[in-house]
Amino acid sequence: MRLLASSGPLFARPLDWAFGVLKEAGYDGVELMVTQDPATQDPDRVRDVAEREGIGVPVVHGPFLLLTRRVFGTDLVTKARRSLELAGAVGADVMIVHPPFRWQRAFHQWLCDEADDEAAALHTRVGVENLYPVTVAGRPIRFHRYTQPSHLAPFSHVVLDTSHFGVAEVNINEAYESLRDQAVHLHVSDYRGGGRDSHAPLGHGLLPLASFLHTVGREERAGRTPGRPGPMATGAASITLELDCRRYLDERAALVGYLRQEREKCLALLAGADAEDVLGRPDLVEVAPGVHEDDADQPTVAPDGGA
Repeated sequence: MRLLASSGPLFARPLDWAFGVLKEAGYDGVELMVTQDPATQDPDRVRDVAEREGIGVPVVHGPFLLLTRRVFGTDLVTKARRSLELAGAVGADVMIVHPPFRWQRAFHQWLCDEADDEAAALHTRVGVENLYPVTVAGRPIRFHRYTQPSHLAPFSHVVLDTSHFGVAEVNINEAYESLRDQAVHLHVSDYRGGGRDSHAPLGHGLLPLASFLHTVGREERAGRTPGRPGPMATGAASITLELDCRRYLDERAALVGYLRQEREKCLALLAGADAEDVLGRPDLVEVAPGVHEDDADQPTVAPDGGA
């Protein structure tokens, strides 16, 4: 199984710099986040950078964030189609979309009826990612259509995000059990609690990531990787570590050390290593309501990038 890192957290840096960091940290490839940076939108430039830095782009994440709402236009079907063209041109197996809001019926219908065929014509797949309710005045409001595993059941190819399921208070092991035949890609990070999408380092939150990754790794060794049974699952399944990197962006050595450390933790858990040996905590974390398990400002690597 390929272990990737997202270029999204490095969006404020040049694309070649970001790709070079991820290559140095030992990742098998890059999940390209399409942003306002023209370099991320041009398949020729993406291919040139990937070749120069010696790292591939197996996954493209379309510009479905609030900050990228005008990239490739504001019509969501057009945005998705242009992202598919980019994914096909760079040889990516999967192009990731965020789910439509509940009132965006045209995009929902396109995902249900046309997306798979259009993606197949470009030799790629559309992976539909789970999102989460948004808290408004202390109450969770489901703006996005797909926040629960059952909402993703109609799609051939899905992308499971552990931090997003944490916000939605969904058990990640149960979600994987119900959707693993459709899961062509996984976004793995921890969730600190409090209803915020943390994308925290592994072991710096509340999620049972050890048992989750134990299951994924065990199935890979048995020859049953996520997404393989699906009708269009022609590419290998993969994992992206989608991590908050803000505290390390000004020091390349520390950033590389942090990303390398998280990669090694993920690989160890995929291989079946004990949660306490890798994460320094039990797989199941008991905390009082409203108490965050982890200090967001606690560094996980030394300033020089060492352990």
